[in-house]
Amino acid sequence: MLNSVIAVDLPPQTSMPTAKYTSYRAEVETKLAGKLSQSEYRRLEHELELLRRAKFIELNGIVHHYQDVGPRDGEPLILVHGWDCSALWWHHIIDPLADSGYRVISYDLKGHGFSDSDPANGYTVASFSNDLQTLGDALDLGPQHVAAFSLGAFVALHYGATAPERVRSLTFFNFSLLTYNRLASALLPPVLTTIFNRVLRPITNRGMWWLPFIYARLVLAQNTPPVSDVKLGTLSLRCCDPEAIRVSTHELTRREVLDAVPEQMRMVQQPTLLVAGTGDPVMRPADGRKLMNLAQNGTYLEVPKCGHLILFELPDQVVQILRLFLRGVRG
Repeated sequence: MLNSVIAVDLPPQTSMPTAKYTSYRAEVETKLAGKLSQSEYRRLEHELELLRRAKFIELNGIVHHYQDVGPRDGEPLILVHGWDCSALWWHHIIDPLADSGYRVISYDLKGHGFSDSDPANGYTVASFSNDLQTLGDALDLGPQHVAAFSLGAFVALHYGATAPERVRSLTFFNFSLLTYNRLASALLPPVLTTIFNRVLRPITNRGMWWLPFIYARLVLAQNTPPVSDVKLGTLSLRCCDPEAIRVSTHELTRREVLDAVPEQMRMVQQPTLLVAGTGDPVMRPADGRKLMNLAQNGTYLEVPKCGHLILFELPDQVVQILRLFLRGVRG
């Protein structure tokens, strides 16, 4: 049954599901066959619906999970998730945009979500960007709109600057200039790696999803998402390769990567939108405004009472913002 679902209407590069996906889907189906509260049953049924959409494709030698929703002749919109996140973080966004006529493709970066790990630990912005380019080629998409969140914005910006002919527009959520700091570069990677790999991940694996939720609510978010979104969000903690956390944390504190961001923004000619949360403690809105001042064709928008997790905090606003911006690009 699983293979028949995945085998429909796929390109020749289609791969078999990854072990992470197969294991988690079996876990969800087993739970649904047992005794559950009504709310938990509804939550897991929704997850199973998302899992049934799963498709798999090999990109640069690594099997990636992706979802492809909406009309095949619609303008393609690729969604790129953030650090220690997954494609499922966009689950509120996909159907409304597909219903608006876009072909919406969300995918897991390698080492994240249901995508396989990179044996070479190539979890760099440039390598992720190359995978994104390969995905567009494999699906024969032509020029795409790209919307990205947090770490995904680094990837999308690199992609837009180095492959401009492939990109119709860029939308960044929770992104800004980050200034290189030698002390922060030395301290942040080991601290964040410890928090996520040695504290939050083991806790989540034991089913104590509420502790990562408390951390996110107190540190990262201005709004309280529903429990269903919290559990879906913490699934990415379970699935993410610890090496992806370690390597990408170092990557995002490197001088070369941070110094490249303003230069890449100056290069981008496509319509570009940056959406900042006024209460984002990670990507500060003032620094987002500075970044967009460098854009040739940029728009800056601040969302009141929003932290760093806009996809779960205010998904309806994300949908409205994308619809309006993309409609303007169409015009």
